[in-house]
Amino acid sequence: MFDILLQIDLETLRTVRQASEIIPMILGLAISYLAYTAYRQNQSRPMLYVAVGFILVLFVQAPLALIFIYILDLPSPVVNTLLQIPEFAGLGLILYGLWTPRRG
Repeated sequence: MFDILLQIDLETLRTVRQASEIIPMILGLAISYLAYTAYRQNQSRPMLYVAVGFILVLFVQAPLALIFIYILDLPSPVVNTLLQIPEFAGLGLILYGLWTPRRG
């Protein structure tokens, strides 16, 4: 089994890794869309927080990483630090949306 892994070059692994980033982005958009639809149907403000949180956590990071790395040419430690900002904000919004009492 390890022989097969050793025969794969690093460029192929890098390409597979980059392609695998698309799956969480698509799932994040799908979850966000469902949460936003629930917000629109029920006018439930907490669902809006959950929708925006998922967008920040699962969708925003990849486009930001592309901008930071290829356009702004920032070093890797700076990129990693900056990418944590929308992740923390999104997780905070999800937590707030799940914790907020419902109007009833």
